[in-house]
Amino acid sequence: MITLASAVTPTLLAGATLASPVSVAQSVFWESVDQLWYVCQPDGTPEDMDRVTVSRLTADGTLLDKMFIGRSGHGTGLCVERSAAGTHIWTGAVPSGGWATALARIPYVPNATADASDAAVVKTPRANVHRVSASIDPTRRQLIFRWQSNNVSSPTAEGGIDRYDLGAAAAGTFTPLQTLPFGASGKTLQGFTSLGDHVYHLYGDQNVDNFTVTCTDWASGTVLQSQKITAFPGLTNREPEGICVYEDTLAFGIAAKPDSVRQLNVARFPHPGTNPWVTVPFNEAVYTPNSVNYVPQFRTAGDQVHVHFSLSKADGTAWTQGEKLFQLPLRARPNRTQRLIGVVTGGAVTADTMTVRFEVAPDGYVTIWDERTLVGWVGGDFSFWVC
Repeated sequence: MITLASAVTPTLLAGATLASPVSVAQSVFWESVDQLWYVCQPDGTPEDMDRVTVSRLTADGTLLDKMFIGRSGHGTGLCVERSAAGTHIWTGAVPSGGWATALARIPYVPNATADASDAAVVKTPRANVHRVSASIDPTRRQLIFRWQSNNVSSPTAEGGIDRYDLGAAAAGTFTPLQTLPFGASGKTLQGFTSLGDHVYHLYGDQNVDNFTVTCTDWASGTVLQSQKITAFPGLTNREPEGICVYEDTLAFGIAAKPDSVRQLNVARFPHPGTNPWVTVPFNEAVYTPNSVNYVPQFRTAGDQVHVHFSLSKADGTAWTQGEKLFQLPLRARPNRTQRLIGVVTGGAVTADTMTVRFEVAPDGYVTIWDERTLVGWVGGDFSFWVC
């Protein structure tokens, strides 16, 4: 379970400009394979309220491209399925009164236009439901589907949340693995997602100091946590919009609309406790690990990263100043360069220190810095804070 805490909310995006200038974001999704943000905005005009614009942003918030989705809905549910078949977005379809009543699974094509209500892409987990939206739990490959039994605004809405196997849902088979009913919350829903055994909801209103994230147990329906969010104070027309899984924690969006642009700000909650070791790719033609136990690897423990490796040059040549050994993934990168101490084989030095300096830069590269033209293995067992 993620620990919800307002005091520690590292910023992921600050003032990222979205593709459409006419409406704020309604949902946000982090796609971890390509390390990209997907953000959904309604068109903003009464006659086209069922059209949405999907902005695709790089990890640092640079607008990469966009896609227009017609006959979709309000844009309250956007999630991304990444597989061998490519990238597909799940969004609303078959709108009624501007709100989706079904889902669509559409291949993402940069700068293209698609029709979410085309029969070829429509998916209908349940019939006769209202104001539906979806999310994806990438840790379990599950599609999370929220539906209302009454066609009313979220404070008085009643309905349920289903979870389905994502692969089966993509093929059009919807057999609920579980359904969690909900009653009237009295609050404005601005997004939801699932991570493991828990459902998380984002609530709040524009320019009102009532932003809240709750954590609900899937098994019992009990609300286990409720946390007020104070991130990004002082924004123009500040409004909570969207929550999603970000690596092994959660990220939430705060929209703003200064002047004629629409911006999105995203922060995350602290990473959870100690996670398993994860192997890091490296150039096996250039570097050789001492054994299978010494391949480059890392693990996160809260907001701390542990790194473990021991490598030799495959051709027996010396290490050079500034040589990049491997690159850590985004969730394990510091926000400023970390200078760290490792070791070198005793056979490489005579009457000199066996320590060697490494650096981990914000781009994730682990780099060696030593002027002695060392020959032999070098290794590290070190840790640093990502924020």
